[in-house]
Amino acid sequence: MSESVQHQQLVRLIIEDVVRLVGKEHISLIAADFIDEYELPPLTNEGFRPDVFFHLGNQLIIGEAKTSNDIERMHSRKQYESYIRKCALFDGKAVFIIAVPWIDHAVIHNILRKIQKKHPGTYLIKILDGIGGAI
Repeated sequence: MSESVQHQQLVRLIIEDVVRLVGKEHISLIAADFIDEYELPPLTNEGFRPDVFFHLGNQLIIGEAKTSNDIERMHSRKQYESYIRKCALFDGKAVFIIAVPWIDHAVIHNILRKIQKKHPGTYLIKILDGIGGAI
């Protein structure tokens, strides 16, 4: 899939964060869509493929990158719900990481809070917003 430079940068932010969470010794277990040096992430039950995926033992991390144009689309909302549901049902430590441009932090926060209310659990949602404006 041909992704924008901004989307690729957001995915790289997620990968860097996952490496910080799991350690460099587990970098080979990280799956990422579109980046050649990584395996392709598995599909969810609903048929969505996250941008980044890590699963080892009782630890699950799902990462998704969204540019400003995609954050509020219905397809994206269905993806968020699929990933959050997977985290909520996971028996262990689950984290959903989403990377967006900083100007979209409040928008994604509000969308995810509504979904999180439908799928309670002990998982963590983390918003990365390290990239500004258009690139």
